[in-house]
Amino acid sequence: MREFDVIVAYEDPLKRLGIRAMLEAPKELKFILHDDISDLDKMRALIVDLQPDFIVIDATLNSNNSGIELAQFTKANTKKAKIVIMTFDLDIRLKRILKKLEITWILYKADTVESMKKCAWRAIHDKPYISKKFREKWYAEDTEEMQKDNPLYKLSKTEIKILQQVAQGKTNKEIALEFFKSVKTVKNHRQNICNKLNLQGSNALLKYALEIKKDIIPPGVPIW
Repeated sequence: MREFDVIVAYEDPLKRLGIRAMLEAPKELKFILHDDISDLDKMRALIVDLQPDFIVIDATLNSNNSGIELAQFTKANTKKAKIVIMTFDLDIRLKRILKKLEITWILYKADTVESMKKCAWRAIHDKPYISKKFREKWYAEDTEEMQKDNPLYKLSKTEIKILQQVAQGKTNKEIALEFFKSVKTVKNHRQNICNKLNLQGSNALLKYALEIKKDIIPPGVPIW
């Protein structure tokens, strides 16, 4: 069983209990929780000593910028900690700070437990998770520049989903069953993908999909 040390820096005791319950749910993972926000100096010392795998931080800890300061401290004093930020508002200032810190796990404070679970799983697998509430705002300024460099932006949402299935080694028939489409429709989608990505050859699409498997959902394409 994999074990993860988690620090919860959240002021609301009820929310802390909710986060604890959510993290204790998966049977195949063990989250060892540590939470004490009564003294920020003690929290900083705990971060340095424990070197946690994750730290969940309330962006407005103690009703000021302590949460962001704690995130900056964590980034500067740990090697592996993944920082999850929880906030009610993702304004321009906070967005710029988080991007500078390369923090890509951001939850809306009123998100469901299911969203929190999804965020935890994506963090474990080194995949970003931005709450649905904030996705459009998070990617808005970057989309145009990214589209110039990332060929996946040429694809439709359906084509992205097809490409994901190809990366998993699925056959046309299996993909057709997955999406309730005909095999002919799947073949047409695959051909369109190849045309848009300038791929040629019978195995070119599979080879390409396997090469970019980890990055197959580009930022700004909210298909999940």
